Amino acid sequence: GVYIDEVPSAVRTITGVSTSVTGFIGRARRGPVNRATVIHGFGDFERVFGGLWAQSAMSYAVRQYFQNGGGTAVIVRVHGATAATSGIALGNGVTLAAANAGDWGDQLRARVDLNTSNAADATLFNLSVKDLATGTVETHRNLSTIAASKRFATQVLADESSLVRVTAIPAQPPATPVPAAGATDFEDGPTGQASNAIVANGGADDTGALADTAVL
Repeated sequence: GVYIDEVPSAVRTITGVSTSVTGFIGRARRGPVNRATVIHGFGDFERVFGGLWAQSAMSYAVRQYFQNGGGTAVIVRVHGATAATSGIALGNGVTLAAANAGDWGDQLRARVDLNTSNAADATLFNLSVKDLATGTVETHRNLSTIAASKRFATQVLADESSLVRVTAIPAQPPATPVPAAGATDFEDGPTGQASNAIVANGGADDTGALADTAVL
């Protein structure tokens, strides 16, 4: 009989390398710091890093990159050594901080309620946070002050929140008072009625000069 044995060729095809992936390192209004983030359009940059910003030459370069046919970009946000992070005091010693540095965190508002799965449990609470600049609202239910709990607030916010992190949680925070008539949960009403939302302390900044070590 006749047998055919196909032997793989020793010649290997050279695979082309994509030229539509570019890396950018620089200042951004918001977003993760010192971590590479892959995006596929300027809409992604706006959502994660805050879009165009006069203090960020990188933001304009990224926009031009996508306008001229770029497909994928890898963004690494860096900031100056004096960059600050906004904080939120919920009460009873419980404090939060914006997820990363920059004055974007000054637009954060928070509310606490105690309508948990077990109202008698003094370690549980619900937390809602809104970014007034983007309209993003996060709600985290049945957070616990107990480190051994699967709902330990510090761990849950680190894993699930893009807005805030826990900096101290010695006890259950008090419930936030209900808004005044005409106000929303997070924003004051048109004629000054108080929302009673907890306001970030303000003063956060990321406009200081970038040192060479910031991008090394």
